[in-house]
Amino acid sequence: MLLTADKQFLDQIQGIRNRVFRVTKRILISKEEAEDATQEVILKLWNMDEGKRKSFKNLEAYSITMAKNYCLDRIKSKQAQVLSLNEQFQSQPSTSLQKQIEVSNEMEWVVKLIDQLPERERMILQLREIEQYEFDQIASLMEIPEGTVRVYLSRIRKKIKKQFIEIQSHGI
Repeated sequence: MLLTADKQFLDQIQGIRNRVFRVTKRILISKEEAEDATQEVILKLWNMDEGKRKSFKNLEAYSITMAKNYCLDRIKSKQAQVLSLNEQFQSQPSTSLQKQIEVSNEMEWVVKLIDQLPERERMILQLREIEQYEFDQIASLMEIPEGTVRVYLSRIRKKIKKQFIEIQSHGI
């Protein structure tokens, strides 16, 4: 039988698990690597002293930061097995093969452009556009002022748009 604190932790982590997975998936790309990373983060949280867990102002923010750091460590140590981005597009239904190929190619270019961003910019974009975090939440997670988050996002979007238009116009 689970103790009350353990049950509370499990209930709390259940709501956080999907967001942690999406962050790890974005960083590691491979679904399998992301699942492993998510499991590792949850396991670390589980093994953590209950008092320490309760001392966090925001367990979700701490978990996301922990996941980000874990993934970066994996990448730095060259243990991550990065799979092709095509797995993201295999399940998308399309009306025509030509349209599916065009969308797939465009998405691959956008993902490549995003992957070329510095880590901080990539994380801010991930948290805002994919995880749907508010600006103040991103500022807290990234430990930067909220206005800086807004400036970063504006610049990131402009940079990606400009690079994508260049790719389209040059047919690269």
